[in-house]
Amino acid sequence: MIKLFISHSSEDAELAAIFVQLIVTALMVKAQDIRCTSVDGYRLPGGSDTDEQLREEALGAECFIGVISSQSLASAYVLFELGARWGARRHLIPLLAPGLRPQALKGPLRGLNALSCDSMADIHQLIAELASRMHIQSESPAVYQHQLEALVYYATTLEIPVDSTPTKEHIVDKHLIGVTATQIPSQDDDYAASGEIIAQHCEREWPEDFSMRAYCINQQQEAVEKLRQGRPSDIPEEVFYQIRRKCAREWPDDFSMRQYSEEQQTAAYRSLQSRRQQPIY
Repeated sequence: MIKLFISHSSEDAELAAIFVQLIVTALMVKAQDIRCTSVDGYRLPGGSDTDEQLREEALGAECFIGVISSQSLASAYVLFELGARWGARRHLIPLLAPGLRPQALKGPLRGLNALSCDSMADIHQLIAELASRMHIQSESPAVYQHQLEALVYYATTLEIPVDSTPTKEHIVDKHLIGVTATQIPSQDDDYAASGEIIAQHCEREWPEDFSMRAYCINQQQEAVEKLRQGRPSDIPEEVFYQIRRKCAREWPDDFSMRQYSEEQQTAAYRSLQSRRQQPIY
């Protein structure tokens, strides 16, 4: 019986392939121990009874990852696999595809803690949990860092088509202060409401320590000034927009962490671009 079953929609085949490569590198799992039907090398054997084998493997696999996307939520096969696994009370981790949040989970899946493929922290957690459950030793994070960056970068840039022009119509969350296409750079002050947000945030963080609250406000204001600088010249507009949108969603009222997260994301993008330009011998 296989060790890891990855349930997904065939429309998410590219995302699934990147994820499989990360798992193989991080956990050194053999191809015959993974089932991912849309990825070459991990498909069903030729001549197999598709429905019967999927039923057996979805229930019998030691670990089960459900890649949750708008496409998979509309797939009868994926819903069957998820439902059968949940009903059997066996290991099941929902992995949210780009653009999805836990609120997208319906029915009994809503009670499960979902991880996100656009969060490095979540993927590190996922690898550690799979290694523990399969009783194997994972590789050092340095070994699979390239695959991890590729997954997170893919997830970050997939939210909107890269050939489309970001517009304010993309923004639907009132908490995404400063996340507009015009902030690349903007002539308007998209952080006009930041003062109130900062005051409320620091008061929650330090309700009885006025010295730390003042320090918090100062740090947040400095972060806002850095965020107002807009797009670095070496980052494409669509990439910067995706990074800014992602970081604002993760840190809607913490500008210091938002600015730090943007720096980490742009650094990861530069690293990926540098590796792509390196000659292959």
